Amino acid sequence: MTQYPSYKMKQPKILLLIVIALLPLILVSCAPWGTQSAGGWAGTAVHKGTIYVGTVDGRVVAINSSTENLEWSYSIAPVTAPSSGLSCGETSVPTAIYGTPLVDRDIVYIGTYSGQVLALNMLARGQDLTFPQQRYGEWEWDCPIDNAKSNAIVADLLVSADSIYVCSSNGRVYSLDKEFGDLNWESKVLDERHRKLWTSPVIQGNTLYVSTYDGHIYALSLETGDLLDWSFESEAGFSSSPVVYEDAIFLGSFDRYFYAVKIGSDVPMWKFPEEKQAGNWFWAPPVINEGIVYAGCLDGIVYAIEAKTGEKIWEFDAGKTIVSSPVLIDNLLIVIDESGNVYVFDLGTELVREAVPLKTISIDAAVRSSFCAQEGLVYIRGEDNWIYVVDIDKGELGWKVTLTIEE
Repeated sequence: MTQYPSYKMKQPKILLLIVIALLPLILVSCAPWGTQSAGGWAGTAVHKGTIYVGTVDGRVVAINSSTENLEWSYSIAPVTAPSSGLSCGETSVPTAIYGTPLVDRDIVYIGTYSGQVLALNMLARGQDLTFPQQRYGEWEWDCPIDNAKSNAIVADLLVSADSIYVCSSNGRVYSLDKEFGDLNWESKVLDERHRKLWTSPVIQGNTLYVSTYDGHIYALSLETGDLLDWSFESEAGFSSSPVVYEDAIFLGSFDRYFYAVKIGSDVPMWKFPEEKQAGNWFWAPPVINEGIVYAGCLDGIVYAIEAKTGEKIWEFDAGKTIVSSPVLIDNLLIVIDESGNVYVFDLGTELVREAVPLKTISIDAAVRSSFCAQEGLVYIRGEDNWIYVVDIDKGELGWKVTLTIEE
């Protein structure tokens, strides 16, 4: 059996590193109320010609992608921030949104840092009706704290045929009825010492898989939430949400390696790079297509890796941190670095070990959120609270619109 070097990192240390990374966003909350921002890194979702996104001032916004006009905006109820270490006294602050809106038919689901899950009906929000409108299928669910320090929801929500799945900072996974918001089940995944579920779950068959910052992959029954017999333990915590491809789970680790774990096994299929660790964490989940894993790293390099063997096919060094997951559109791979450079790779051509992008387009704005692409357009939320729409065919920024409400 291959002996992997030990990089066991305790969760408190991991969380401290994450807090340090997010410190600029935390400090923003000390601004006066008029300029106060909730922060968060909510990404974009597009459904039937409408862009949905969470803003840095705690709103869920719908924008018509054809007219570039606002369809509706819903402000999530602000929270009271207590006076403590990094805060500037007790005050009412907008609710941060970290998860990307989840769109299913005519409902937009959103999780908040204040521990709520909201189901917003598009028609009711377009009429600016009082929330929640139960006759339109709207509901609100409050996540319990369960003696934890926080019930914040940071991870993206996950939807199945009839349920919404939620990972919470209280260390538990919840299944909610999609139609009414009733609790189906809750599953305690992490013990009292290891809270914080900030990764999103993934479904394979009748099983829900969850990765944790303390280095575990857990398998839960989709029907009951019970822990199943198989689990996997790593020497280091997992930094990214899991992705399932065929019969394996792919995810990044805090030891600066990327792992492939065959479901049912207690040892990795492979880890990447094979020898020397990468320059930083693999923070964002990968995208996998036709047996190739495309993984972006915080060291600024995107890697194409053979899914079965872990062999590197090619790499591209953007020179800037890559926080967002790559996106596939037709036969093109879209990668965005933190500086707002959009790289387009043609997967229909043979890319050599040092790949060169087909096109590079800059939006001149920092990007730390997930993004989406549809019909040749890439939809990006910048850290400046603007939506940027990049036209891939033309190789240029098509249009942009601010998400900030003018005073």
